[in-house]
Amino acid sequence: MKLKIGYFYSNLLNLYGDTGNVEILNFRSKKRSIDTEIIEINADTKLTSDLMSEINIIVMGGGPDSGQKQMYEDLLHNKGSYLRDYIESGGVGIFICGSYQLLGHYYKSADGKMLDGLGIFDLYTRSFGVKRPRCIGNMVCELNPDILNDSVFKSIYEGYDSPKCDFASLVGFENHSGRTYLGVQMKPFAKVIKGHGNNSEDGTEGVHYKNSIGTYMHGPIFSRNPHLADYLISKALKTDSLDRLDDSLIYRAHSFSKTLPQ
Repeated sequence: MKLKIGYFYSNLLNLYGDTGNVEILNFRSKKRSIDTEIIEINADTKLTSDLMSEINIIVMGGGPDSGQKQMYEDLLHNKGSYLRDYIESGGVGIFICGSYQLLGHYYKSADGKMLDGLGIFDLYTRSFGVKRPRCIGNMVCELNPDILNDSVFKSIYEGYDSPKCDFASLVGFENHSGRTYLGVQMKPFAKVIKGHGNNSEDGTEGVHYKNSIGTYMHGPIFSRNPHLADYLISKALKTDSLDRLDDSLIYRAHSFSKTLPQ
């Protein structure tokens, strides 16, 4: 098996250490003797269908406004159609904060300006500026039941004998002014226990669509939730069997993270 990671806009979208997600996928795969290859796809990359067909997991992070502006035109006009085909055909991916927003229909700023998205996810994002507080702080969430009941996800934790491993939960950090609202048919990635999530109103966090995930969790998310990393590795490699790694220290930190103030 070989895990080919498509890392989109690595030079622009790494505001809160989201590159760490790629490093963790790489590390956890190699610890299991799974070959990996990181394919960096930036604005100057000539993307083709052949190149996309080689990728079995996509990572796309969040970035400052300046970074997102630099990649926006390229995403919208050059690479968006490839992402759409990949996601709609069941490709595995994780899209964080700004990239998550851009995969929706639009982003509306506080001054009324509209930024068109790719419309792959049925959602939209609005910023209310100073009228509403920024969504920032530690998060605790519970995974979508569709993920928890996935046979691939169950294979990760069934038989794991440590009581400290709460595989149903996610912990992380968020920092965003935009508030995202899902379409009626869209399912969230998780339910908010502590924090703001999509909009600080309806208790939803992120989106889970086919085999792709959008989320506001920075951190990087995989460093504090290795079960999520392993789930996506398994989905990408189309296997329900991964060698177990010793994550006892990580899950002690995971449990402690739940006690942190928001």
